[in-house]
Amino acid sequence: MHFVSLALYAEGRADYDFLGPLLLRLCEDLCLNEASQHVEFAESVLALSEPDEFAGAPREERILAAARKAHGAWRVLFVHADADSDAERAHAERAQPAIVRLQQEFADGIGVAVVPVRETEAWAIADGDALRQASGSSVSDQTMGLPATRAIEATADPKAVLDKAWRIATAARLRQRRTVSAKLSYLGETVSLDRLRSLTAFQQLEQDLRQALRSLRVIPWAGTR
Repeated sequence: MHFVSLALYAEGRADYDFLGPLLLRLCEDLCLNEASQHVEFAESVLALSEPDEFAGAPREERILAAARKAHGAWRVLFVHADADSDAERAHAERAQPAIVRLQQEFADGIGVAVVPVRETEAWAIADGDALRQASGSSVSDQTMGLPATRAIEATADPKAVLDKAWRIATAARLRQRRTVSAKLSYLGETVSLDRLRSLTAFQQLEQDLRQALRSLRVIPWAGTR
C-alpha cells in the first residue's frame, strides 16, 4: 500500500478553494485506474504559503521555503500559475524554476505544474451540470452564457464568464446571497474530470502528474505491471 500526501502552492485564495479538491480527485482517479496496489491519500490538499521573511523573494525561492517548512507533509507539490495569454511562458517562468529547485532538494517528493489556460476559472466553467448543482438552478448552458467545450481555452476572461453564469443561475433564487466564490470548493469536488480532459492544459497536468506518480513508484511505468 502507498500513502500519498499532496500540497499546493497557488496564486490566490480562490485557486486553493477550487484546485485543492480537484487535484485530490484527479490523483485518486489516476491511482484507482493505474496503480497496482492500494493507494491512500490525506483527506485534503495542504495549502502552502511562504514564511513571512520570504515575502519579497523570487517566486521559486518562496515556493522552496514553503516546501521546506512543510517537509514531510507532502510527496507531490502542485505549483499553480495562471497562464494569462501565454501558457508556455507561465510554465517556464512561474512554475518550472520552482519544480527544478524542488527536484534538486527533495529526494522524497516531486513538483507538478498546474497551468490552466488564462486562469483557473477556465476549468470551473467546463461543466454546466456542476454549476447547476452548486446553484440549485436548472437553466441551460446557453442561458448561463457558458462557452462550448472547444471554445473554453479561447475565452478571454473566464472569471467574468463564471461570475455572469452564476448571477444568471441564481437570479430567481431570492435567498441565494452567496457569490460563486463561496462555491468554488464544491465546484472543485463536482466538475467532471472527463470534460476537463478535453482541455489541452488539463491534459498536460494529467500527463505530468502521471509521470510524477511513476517517479515516486506509486503507479507503474507503462508495460511493467
